[in-house]
Amino acid sequence: MSSSPSTIRVAIIGGGLAGAAVLRGLLRYPHIAVDMYESRPAFREEGPGLTFTTSTQAILAAIDPDLEQCLDRAGALVTTTETIVAAGPHAGRKIEINGLPPGSEKNVGRQAFLTEMLKGMPPRMMHPGTRIASVTELPSGQGLSLTFADGSQKKYDIVIGADGTHGFTRQLVLGADESLVKPRSTGFWGLPIKVPLQRAQQAMGSQYLDPADPKHIGWIGDGTGMLHDLLDNGAEVQLLVWGKADDDVEEEDGPSGPSWAKLFTPDEFQEMFASNRMPVCQGMVDLILSVYTVQVAAICQLEHKPAPTYVTKNICLIGDSAHSMLPFQGASVAIAIEEALVLSTLLGRLPSKTAIPAALQAFDRACRPRAEQAARSSAETGLLVTGRAPGVGLDADLLQQHLRRNWEFLLDVDVDAIRATANAIMDQLLGAGATTWA
Repeated sequence: MSSSPSTIRVAIIGGGLAGAAVLRGLLRYPHIAVDMYESRPAFREEGPGLTFTTSTQAILAAIDPDLEQCLDRAGALVTTTETIVAAGPHAGRKIEINGLPPGSEKNVGRQAFLTEMLKGMPPRMMHPGTRIASVTELPSGQGLSLTFADGSQKKYDIVIGADGTHGFTRQLVLGADESLVKPRSTGFWGLPIKVPLQRAQQAMGSQYLDPADPKHIGWIGDGTGMLHDLLDNGAEVQLLVWGKADDDVEEEDGPSGPSWAKLFTPDEFQEMFASNRMPVCQGMVDLILSVYTVQVAAICQLEHKPAPTYVTKNICLIGDSAHSMLPFQGASVAIAIEEALVLSTLLGRLPSKTAIPAALQAFDRACRPRAEQAARSSAETGLLVTGRAPGVGLDADLLQQHLRRNWEFLLDVDVDAIRATANAIMDQLLGAGATTWA
């Protein structure tokens, strides 16, 4: 790390997609020295595959043009999204969503994409298997001190918290208020699996699993939702199923926090999807039960209470550390990538270390309202795609009306306008005539 007094030292805590996107965005600025820390032995990104809209692909390219090639090297497939009602009187009816024309999205595996994002990064910046014991503010505006598990320390000017829903950096910004720091149960659960293409075709048929015409298809059931798409250049099929209890009572949180698993017997699991009339949906259930033969362990879906801020004067939260949200629109990753572009742009404009609080405040004011709206939209979409939205249910016309509205919010993004707003806020906070790095 450079020892120049003008160098702005940045520590990214968390080695997932959000942290990697910020890292790639900051590398273009010579006045910024950055390190990425991950407590696990390797940089990992767990969970279902990702679907990137053309808007999100453009934002990736704005962060770093090579990120588009990273998608391709990670086995991304150009795909077409379809949403179909699977239960009720409108079973088989397609839901048309504006802004998602055929071939407008790319599907990619999370870990494969993260691996490509971090490939070729300077080894001196990358610190897997490094546990941080504490982050302490130094006196007289000298920045922050990171103390590691082995007792060593390093000084930084900015810490970016990207350690996810269960990370510790959220507490650095929001304090010890558990209602703000700890995620809460939502009553939703989800279960992802991946199977080889041929095996999936045997169970589900090949109509919707054609590598020559990749599709990302969601099925709306009565209290459940299902989704399947192709990954790894079409070699694998990803299956995801979700559920929502009939009542709105959230899962009971235990003394150590919300439960992570929702358990079903195979018979209970099969019964939940019995009303889905489409054979392809029953094929998905069969595939899942071929993996979970004794007990089905679904993952409880958690979210954070909205945070009053994402920043202090020298610490910033991004991605799930700032705003974990339900997965039904893929909004969490999309918003995190938007934030990575805005944050790296603002830090790239820093005229000096004294301007850091203004840059972080500008990030918070420009990005937090959109993230909060995305969280609300994701929760509403979760009810819609599981047939549980009040007054909507499985009515295809009402589903289409509401889903179009929710998707328009995500798709109709002008990230240049967001960046311009953030830059204007930063300049206002710094005062007229503030200089920036060339």
